Amino acid sequence: MLLRLLGTTASVTLLGLDLDEWRRAVATQDQRMSTWGMTPCHQGRTDRLHPAERPYLRPGHRGAAASDWLTSGLLRRTGLVRALGIPLAVTGWLNSRARGGGERWIIDPTFAEGHGAAGHRRLAALLSAPEWGLPVTVVDKDSDCHLPPGYTDQCTTTVASARADRPGALEVRTIHRRGDRLGRIRQDRPTVYAAQEELAHCVPAWVDRWLEFDGSPTAGVPGAAVTGRR
Repeated sequence: MLLRLLGTTASVTLLGLDLDEWRRAVATQDQRMSTWGMTPCHQGRTDRLHPAERPYLRPGHRGAAASDWLTSGLLRRTGLVRALGIPLAVTGWLNSRARGGGERWIIDPTFAEGHGAAGHRRLAALLSAPEWGLPVTVVDKDSDCHLPPGYTDQCTTTVASARADRPGALEVRTIHRRGDRLGRIRQDRPTVYAAQEELAHCVPAWVDRWLEFDGSPTAGVPGAAVTGRR
């Protein structure tokens, strides 16, 4: 799919999987989940809602609709997760807990070969950059980067808008694979990992300086830090 911005030369090309490849991927995932004792909602109920899905579509449940501005903005900036390091996976879901009448979006980008606290502070700064980021500010953060590998690999940052007409919040749980866990990923799927290495985006040093100049939350990030492949 080719998207063009009218009146300009800007365009974006969206590439998708072949239909048969997608069906094989879904079948493989379903098989893996069955070995874990889990059953996807879509199995056996393709024509109606599963009981677990009904609460999200009940009459008067407007949380998701109220947070559409956040969902749209996040989808248009998904490429930022490549700035954390080598992207391994990204999953996300909605938490039904409302904030100001909206929903809390949760994403957990998993990456390797990153820069710890400097990396996820930069991601938060890019998401809320005044020039082209989302109209949000950091409202909560919890970093465990100082802990030894394997103890915990997750650092959490929550951003939200201060405006009443923009309810909802975004919780980013960055997961840094390192040590033995990263070693197993490299060993088990060397071809896939090599392809993921090519997706890592090196952030120029001037980006950190620009973010600091604009007052974004990048205090402590060295100006020469560059995230990506070594």
